[in-house]
Amino acid sequence: MPDETMFGYGQLRFSWGDHICAIFESHTQQSEVMVPFIANGLRASQQCVWVGPRESAEWLRAGLAEAGGDLPTLEASGQLTLISEVDFYLRGGVFEPERTIDLMLSLLGEGRGRGYETTRAATDVSWLGTSSLSVDMWAEYEIRVSQEMLGRPAVWVCQYNARQVQGELVMAALQTHPVVILGDVVKENPFYEAPGADAAAPRTIH
Repeated sequence: MPDETMFGYGQLRFSWGDHICAIFESHTQQSEVMVPFIANGLRASQQCVWVGPRESAEWLRAGLAEAGGDLPTLEASGQLTLISEVDFYLRGGVFEPERTIDLMLSLLGEGRGRGYETTRAATDVSWLGTSSLSVDMWAEYEIRVSQEMLGRPAVWVCQYNARQVQGELVMAALQTHPVVILGDVVKENPFYEAPGADAAAPRTIH
């Protein structure tokens, strides 16, 4: 069984509770890093969640199948969950941060209920490239995710394609994720701006 905190790509590692911003320049680079991340989690008997458009779900499935994954069994068991960006972020065409946070916490709780002690989750936020969402609203949401992840047996990776997502949203991402993947390195994010003491406190999954 692989080391449970090995990313799966090169020597990248993470810690449980990390909220990671991954900046990519192409879909090829994104696939090279993120398919092993999910594949390694499945091998380590972890719950794995993928959020993204149909195109990214298709290349993820293709990559996992090539790595030997039994996708029908993995999805039927709930170990692998794929969710569209519409269902996760944009139900009714509107982004409601609180609803998305609630869904995130429900997914983590469902994994524990199925017996998975740890969770790897990855979200492809390329939908932001065609959105008129306010940068402030998105930054506040990402801050909440960082807070909610603290102390949880989970890791959450937000994937930004720099060629699709506006520069101001990428900068907001860099400012709100404590950990960043740049190229083939995962490290403490030098651009991260910790929220003030009056920021909303994380909730507990019951």
